[in-house]
Parts: sequence; structure tokens; C-alpha cells
Amino acid sequence: MRRAETGWRAEDYTTLYTLDDMATLRSVPPAAPSVSARNDDGTAPSSYVRSIWLLQLVLGASVVITVLMVQALEPSLFLRWPFSSGVGVIIALTAVAIVVPWHRLPRAAVAAIPFADIVAIGLLSFGTDLRFGFFWVFPIFWVATHFTLAFMIAALGTIGLIIVVDAAVNAVGPVTALRLIVVLLSLTFIAITAFLSARQTRAFKQLLRRQASRLQGTLQRVSGQERRVSQMLNGLDTGIARLSADGEVLALNDTYVDLYGIERDEPQRPGAAVEYATLHGEPLPEAERPFTRASRGEQFDDERTWLYDSHGEWRALSVSTRRLVSSDEPESTLLIVHDITALIESERARERLAATVSHELRNPLTAIIGHADLALDHPDLPPKLRDQLEVIAGAGERMQKLISEILAGSRGVFREQSAPSTADLSRIIASSLESFRPAAIARRVDVIDDLPPSAEVVGDAFRLRQAIDNILSNAIKYTPAGGSIRISGEVTPDDVILRFIDTGIGIGPDDLTRVFDPYFRARSVRESSTPGTGLGMGIIRSIVEDEGGSLVLESEIGTGTTVTVVLPARQSAES
Repeated sequence: MRRAETGWRAEDYTTLYTLDDMATLRSVPPAAPSVSARNDDGTAPSSYVRSIWLLQLVLGASVVITVLMVQALEPSLFLRWPFSSGVGVIIALTAVAIVVPWHRLPRAAVAAIPFADIVAIGLLSFGTDLRFGFFWVFPIFWVATHFTLAFMIAALGTIGLIIVVDAAVNAVGPVTALRLIVVLLSLTFIAITAFLSARQTRAFKQLLRRQASRLQGTLQRVSGQERRVSQMLNGLDTGIARLSADGEVLALNDTYVDLYGIERDEPQRPGAAVEYATLHGEPLPEAERPFTRASRGEQFDDERTWLYDSHGEWRALSVSTRRLVSSDEPESTLLIVHDITALIESERARERLAATVSHELRNPLTAIIGHADLALDHPDLPPKLRDQLEVIAGAGERMQKLISEILAGSRGVFREQSAPSTADLSRIIASSLESFRPAAIARRVDVIDDLPPSAEVVGDAFRLRQAIDNILSNAIKYTPAGGSIRISGEVTPDDVILRFIDTGIGIGPDDLTRVFDPYFRARSVRESSTPGTGLGMGIIRSIVEDEGGSLVLESEIGTGTTVTVVLPARQSAES
């Protein structure tokens, strides 16, 4: 067993196998037997039956050859009835071994053949000083390799009994007796050696079967994993090609094949699609194609290219490569192709929409601001009306600035990082309240201002006003008539803490965690039939966090909502 564990190959064991084992483990099936050699049910005989035939036929053939030689050299032996009887019994046993359906009989019944052979060989060699006793090697080898230790001892005992009877009947001398003892000892040695070798062979055979079973199981698992990985890759809407270090195509998924219109059998050939550097530009040279570059082992990430596919459509692609390194496989390259046509089209649509909306809103806003300025120039305006016109003009200017930011963002133009500025939240909230107080009065909502005289923070006053307007708008919109809104502030050395507490309809606990998601509206809000887009809270939190603060939302159905905004104080930032 130790030898088997140190890396032997399966073919190294074949010299130790019995004929039965050899027939079982042959990788190439034996030639189909003739019709007469088949079982009585028409099926081909098993390796077990064939091994019985083979062992008995070898002995029978050896005896026939010996008989022919005896006929030529010493025909007088045929006059001895034991010799003729022994020859006849062996030939008859050979015929019986071929005819009997051994697959229907118990395995121990086969032992009758080698034991009968032992008796027949005893008759064959009776009175000849065991000149034909060497034939006992065949049945002894058969019994030792195919049966248990008890059968082997019984076979050796039978041979010993025959030798004793032969010596007693023929009154052999000392020399002949010594020869008989040597023959018996030699057969005993051969039997023990064959028996131990057969046991070792069966152990090797079991070991090989277990290893083969494990290998088969491993192979099935690996094959199953490969199939699952292949199915997963084919289910992706991303084109994937795996290339070896030599540029050989190892794998392609369905999306890549459909995208480039290539043949799986000849993936190296260019497909029906053509790659371009820009939309309606010049085709890419062969050496600059992503596939060719990946074949050379080049590494690149998110490179844009245009593809004119086999259906006559333009597709924008984002192409990247990834190096795959494994301890048990050669290095390879993964080519990843994303179709970003829809993304680019949506960006362009967003730019067109933003530009259209901004352009269409600017004209009426310009008119509103212009007429408000003209009205403010009138010297006889009452003070209250002048204050209302100033609120209108200020709101219009803020809307113009918001529209400009939306248009810049849609074009990919972002605001430059400016130096930190300061803003007074008390003044911002007061200005916002001045704008929303008419709406609160119209809805009969009482707004209570409990703010400190000054609450200076580090931040953009314009964007903070945008967040405060959204908070007050939501509070007034979702507070029923007769309710109230309380605004309080607290200034600490590090922070300014604002609290907006309303007695509105509130938000359920299941919806509270989702109110910051775009376009999400709480169930209580939807049931109130109050119009809205579901964008306000997300905008508020984004602005507060951009200015270095934090926002906490607490609410309960039927009780109201509390919005807490914490922003860094000016003194803390300066220190």
C-alpha cells in the first residue's frame, strides 16, 4: 500500500492483477465473443466468466500439447489407465467450464473446477514419479488468487494426500520421496506467494477505484461549475472575452458574439461590426482595435469607442481589460465590453430637457423680475406693498440662479471650489419665513419663530436658503389647518442646531428610512392627496451634508415631524 501512495500510475499495477481483475480494469473492452460464447440469455459473458474460461483453457491447452508430445516420445503411457483417465477428465472439465452458466451459480461453485483439476493431474502423474505434477501450478494459482485461505489450504491438503497415496501404492524409494516433498513445498510456496499477491492486488484495486471515484466526482463538480459560470456569463448584458497570453481565444460569451457578429468557430476573424474612434469618424486600424490590444496583453480601463454593428446601428462602447492570474492556470486577459449607448442617449436627452426647461422658464422669470423692479421704482408705493414686491423680486432672482445651476450641471460644468464663506441662519430663516408666511396664513398654520438673534455658520447662504425653503415648504404643506410650526435654534461653540417641529400628518416608521430616496413619497402623504415629487428631502440632506452638517428626521403618524439640522459654527471653523 505504501508504494501505491507514493505516486504509482495505474498501469504500474497491471502486472500484479489476477486475470479477473485485469479483465475488469481494461480500459479497452474485449472483442465481442461469438454467438456460441454468449450467455443463454443472449448477453455477452462478463469478465468473471471469461476469466474462468481462460484459466481452464490454459490448463487444457497445456495438457493437449503434452499428450501430443507423449504420443510421439512415449506412447506406452497411454496403456496406463490413470494417465488416460487424467487426460480425459481435464478435457471434460474444460468443456464443462465453457458450457456451464457460471453467472447463475454461487461463486463458491467455481471451486469445483480447480479441485477436480487437482485430482485429474494426480491421475495423470500417478506412478510416473510426479513427472506431470508441475501442472498442479495451474489450479493452485487459480485457488490462491480467487478464493479464501481455507480453499487454498484444502487444495494443498488434497495434493499432499494424492502424493502420499502415490508413494504408498508405488513403494517409492528415498530419492523419490524427497522429490515428492520438494514438489509439495514448492507448490506451497507458489500458493502463498500468489495468495499474498492477490490480496495486495485487490487492495490496490480498491484504492484505484476510490481514487477514480474521487476524480470522477471532482471532474463532475468542475464541469458543473464551468457550466454554471458559462450560463452566468451568457446571461450578462456585458460582452466578455477571455484571451490567453499568446492571444488565443479561450472563451466568449453570447453578448460579445452578438455584439461583434463573429463566428464562435473562428473568433480570430473580424466580425460583421466595424469599430470607430468617434461617431461617424474613421474606422480603427487593426492594431488599435481593443481585441488586438488585449491579445497583446495591454491593460486599459473605460476606453470609449463606437461600433457600427451588423444591423446598421451605432453603439457606444466602454472597453476595459483585466489581468487574470491563477496559481494553477496560465495567465490570461479578460476583455470587458459595456454597451453605454443608452447612457449617452439619456445624458443627451437630459441636457436637451434641462436646456429647454431653463430657456422656457427664464423668459417669464425675466418678465416677473423686470415688472417687479419697475414697480419698486415707483416713489408712491406703500411700505407693505414694497416689501411684497421685494420678496417677489428676490424669489425670482433665486429661481434664475437655480436655473443657471441646473443648466450648468446638465452640461457637465460644475461649480469651482470656493473659499469657505459664512452665513447667518437667523437672517436666512427670517427671509424664508417672509416668503412663506402668506402660504401659512392661507392654510391657517401658525408659525412660531424662536431663533437666536444671530446664528452664523460656515456655508453657502444661497444653498442653505434652498434647504430652508424646502423644509418650510414641506412643513406648511403637510400640516393641517389649525396646526403649528415651531422653529428653534441653539448656538454652541462648535455647532448651530436648528429644529423645525410641526404638528402635521407625520410619517410611518416603515417609510421613515426611505424618505430620502428620489421620488419616494410616504404612504401618509399619498393618502392625503397632497401634490409633490418626492425629491425635497433628498435635496435637503444633500445640501446640508455638502456644507459639512448633518440632518436627523423624527416623525410619528398623526403627531408631527421634527427636522434637526446641525451645521458647523463660524467660531469653530475659524479656530
